[in-house]
Amino acid sequence: MRRWQPGRGRRWRRRRTTHTLEGLINFRDLGGLPAAGGAVRPGRLFRSDSLAYATGADATHLLKDLRVATVIDLRGEYEVAHLGRGFVETAPVDYVSAPIADVSGAADLVGHYVAMLTEKGDVLASTVRLLSTSSTLPAVFHCEAGCDRTGVLAAVVLGLLGVPDEVIAADYAATAAAMPRIHERVSVVVDRLGLPPRPASVLDWTPEATMMLRTLELVKDRWGSIQDWAHTYGLKDDDLSALRAALVA
Repeated sequence: MRRWQPGRGRRWRRRRTTHTLEGLINFRDLGGLPAAGGAVRPGRLFRSDSLAYATGADATHLLKDLRVATVIDLRGEYEVAHLGRGFVETAPVDYVSAPIADVSGAADLVGHYVAMLTEKGDVLASTVRLLSTSSTLPAVFHCEAGCDRTGVLAAVVLGLLGVPDEVIAADYAATAAAMPRIHERVSVVVDRLGLPPRPASVLDWTPEATMMLRTLELVKDRWGSIQDWAHTYGLKDDDLSALRAALVA
């Protein structure tokens, strides 16, 4: 049992479901997080590192046990072309390409996240609209490591569901436990693709809750709220109501 304390005087409990996976090292259910009027429904929305690394047993678990209906891939065309889609190529799921790569440079990761929200807002909004449709669920969304791009989409969806900022930030920071293995895997991929070695400063980087909290603060500074961001990129109140109906119990 894990306790969440997003607000003064109120205690939330989240029962974490353990998924024993072999190739996926940053996979988790967003279910159980406190949301406006309830909690995120378990078994409906998952975040992950690239499903291209899933083993046969992982694929069976996702398809047979979790009954995943939709896979949302946030990677860019180059990544998909060179790293593949793994079992998703032939799986009986709806595959949705929603690349939010290739945005303007920024001084830090927080600026990079805001650039995603600004320059890829239409893609993110379309993904939110997709997740508001019950036939899309259960769904899993992923990028390469399941940290940055996946973290931004998770923050958007959870924010629109009324999950408190500190809980969103804690979920983002939960990737820290997987970072040693992620760094090892990325080094192998870099060598395989003949890419330049990564700077030493990147090799021991780990996500911290403060990064996502700062991102959410900047969203409020720029747009007013995450709901105002959604409206800016074409989402209607009906879309947001449908999202909550699909994902909040």
